[in-house]
Amino acid sequence: MYGRVFQIIFMPLGVSVLVSCSHLRVESEVNHPITTLSPPEIDSRRPSESGCLSLMSHYCDSLYSPGSEGNLIIKQQKGNPIYILQGKTRNGLHHVFYELSRSKIRNRERLPRDFLSILKAHQYFERLDDLIHREPFEKMSLMDRIEANETERLVEHIWNLAISDTLIIRLSNRFPDFPTIPASLLPPEMAHHSVMERKILLSEISKAIWRDHPNWRKVTHTFERLRKTYIQLIPTLPIPQDMKTDWMERIRSLNLVLPGSFPEIVDQDCSSTTMNAFYYPNMNVLTVCAGDFNSEDILITLAHEMAHALDHGRSLHLFYQNSPLSKKLEEFNHAICDPKKRSLPCQEWIDFKSRSGDFLGSISGYKPPLQEFNRCLKKESTTRPLNEESILRFAASSTREKIRELAEEEAFIRIIRPDLPLANGKRVRNPSHLNACHYLQTHWKNEDLSSELSILTVFTMDYQCSPVLDPSERLKSSLDFTGELFEAIEKELIRNEGEFSERKELVDEGFSSPSSERFADSIGSLVIAEFLQEIHSTWDRRMTFLAGNSWQCDGPSLSKELPKETQVLRRYLLDTHTEGENRKKDMLSAPVRRSLGCVKDFEWNECSLLRNPGKP
Repeated sequence: MYGRVFQIIFMPLGVSVLVSCSHLRVESEVNHPITTLSPPEIDSRRPSESGCLSLMSHYCDSLYSPGSEGNLIIKQQKGNPIYILQGKTRNGLHHVFYELSRSKIRNRERLPRDFLSILKAHQYFERLDDLIHREPFEKMSLMDRIEANETERLVEHIWNLAISDTLIIRLSNRFPDFPTIPASLLPPEMAHHSVMERKILLSEISKAIWRDHPNWRKVTHTFERLRKTYIQLIPTLPIPQDMKTDWMERIRSLNLVLPGSFPEIVDQDCSSTTMNAFYYPNMNVLTVCAGDFNSEDILITLAHEMAHALDHGRSLHLFYQNSPLSKKLEEFNHAICDPKKRSLPCQEWIDFKSRSGDFLGSISGYKPPLQEFNRCLKKESTTRPLNEESILRFAASSTREKIRELAEEEAFIRIIRPDLPLANGKRVRNPSHLNACHYLQTHWKNEDLSSELSILTVFTMDYQCSPVLDPSERLKSSLDFTGELFEAIEKELIRNEGEFSERKELVDEGFSSPSSERFADSIGSLVIAEFLQEIHSTWDRRMTFLAGNSWQCDGPSLSKELPKETQVLRRYLLDTHTEGENRKKDMLSAPVRRSLGCVKDFEWNECSLLRNPGKP
């Protein structure tokens, strides 16, 4: 035990009033009784040090104890209480859904007007309000339970229906004939705009619900505090000066974005109840999903995701992005996707083909930084060296698969045809004719070298600039060159990824083991240790750290009761994260242990930049 006082209290999370469309609801009606962790009255009555892993185990036991079941109030000696809401409300709704629903009702007038009008026409907000304030299960009769189930399904149906209807209205405004055309006969241009408009709508909805939410404001505040901590820590690390400069710039340029805040990263689940966070290395942005920032403290999550801006994957992306090969493909992409359709630079394309070996050389010779440190961080030991024969095999297989998938979608045929047939026998203009960006509904922006857009860009350029007259031979010739070029590109990519590659086939055959997740845990833990030093109370430090690790606490389950058996099964699952207790050990680095005032009570191959990298 680590010096804490438990109080089981029956109290609301807050005394506030939720305004429904027709009546007032008191939020405390549905809140579950929550366990409260309070600071000990006299710290000296407890030992100043205790086992670090034991701290986390006791905390997790508290979080999922009877009467708490995933919900916890942590009182601090200084500062506001921390609310952990990973369980359910008293009436059986997940707290993250409850908070999502409250935010929808509170911010309904911010929703897109066309979307909002449909929701109001179906009494969506009244039904949603009834749902989140339904009676607890133990007070329901059989008919009450059936009615509650129907209301829950109806609320979900109306929301999705409003999204579909809004899209129909928006597309009709742009294309007056849209309502009269069956889905199977939609021209490609209408289908394209339908997909894009859906992303835009979901983005508008997400921003309306969450942009000023107090929990999101806490995310942005914590992110900026962590950015300052990173900037203070990096100059003290035992790494080369040029790497310090590079890392500082990466952190300074890193952006935090609201989930779904722009169409490129729209994810309806992340904008609602998903408990996760994502870093996008191609864009150098990260987001924290609504289910995460509404259910727990996000300090640890943010520190981890920010560290990905420094890892092997981001380093590789920057290496490729700055290469002459990437810049040249980007030029060609802009040329074929320019809506004004200026004349294509075919002479430049001919020159590129003749010098393709030189361009390929610009992405060779990559050396992973901090190799010994990353080797220490591998999730599994690699058992075989990656030789040229294996690189060629993997590159050929990967390239064939990518081209096969595009061929099955008729991507190449659709790009070269000026018009397309509809199911009723009519022909319509093909808006994706010789335009890979339109076909894939994306433009070159921090694109991967081996992406579908890269492949279709090369194919389109070669097809348009080809001197071959016969259509089928021209198609074959351009596909052959595209395949050869991208097989050569894939070889360099695999060679550069090397022993740290995240490709499943390399991992399965023992050629590689990714280090990026443990890297983010390791670097993130150093930042957390610095961050905690600003907190003077040992109790508050510990509670801040533990609250941020709530996602590592498992509720009652078979896997928790059978840890050894579960470990056996994990061997058959591909997960780049360290699993279970080992993930907790990674976060409990030596600097964190010192900040928490706890002792190491576990065995673990600890990797740190602050000691000899690569040695336990």
